[in-house]
Amino acid sequence: MTDQQPTLGLWAIAREEPGRLTIVDPDHRQATAGELADQSNQVVHALRDLGMQVDDVVAVLVPNSIEYIAIMLGVQQAGFHLVPINFHLSPSEVAYIVGDSGAKAFISHERFADIAIEAAKEISLGDDARIAIGEVEGFRSYTEWLGAFPTDAPSDRTAGELMAYTSGTTGRPKGVKRPLMGLDPDQRAAGGTFLNMLFGMTDPSHVHLVQAPLYHTAVTN
Repeated sequence: MTDQQPTLGLWAIAREEPGRLTIVDPDHRQATAGELADQSNQVVHALRDLGMQVDDVVAVLVPNSIEYIAIMLGVQQAGFHLVPINFHLSPSEVAYIVGDSGAKAFISHERFADIAIEAAKEISLGDDARIAIGEVEGFRSYTEWLGAFPTDAPSDRTAGELMAYTSGTTGRPKGVKRPLMGLDPDQRAAGGTFLNMLFGMTDPSHVHLVQAPLYHTAVTN
């Protein structure tokens, strides 16, 4: 018997067990804790290079994937706000959310290239702030963008937040930008596992199947 508590939170796990398989995405690609942490670190460096600062916003039109999780984790350790966009929306609706949120970067996936290209025509972001996972005309490559930055942990880490948009049943969707709490990202990550703890799911061998789209706030939260 031991009273030692399990290691919780991606970055803590990555430091202790970087080779632990952490995610298998819908395309059957795999990433270890170390690989996911490294990519999330690069996301922070890359977004800061665009001039993003604490409390700034990044909008994503991305399906469930390793990249989505890495971006979300980057936001969660740099004090940014993540705006996940429903990929069933029209280009004009996507453009409205990106503009209304004040996003300083817009990241899309090539699966939604047609939507992203049309939305970009209504968005006043520079070419450097439009990034594509895969190939999207007029967007810079996510892989090449991150490749210019190191994988070391960023300085001045502080927990970010989700910026959810309503369904817009009374007109245009409305963003909910919650104030940052100034928490340490590792403590926030561990605290976010309270439901796991509540149901006794602390065994590192547990596997969690996510079937819902991560743009849905009930899932991302």
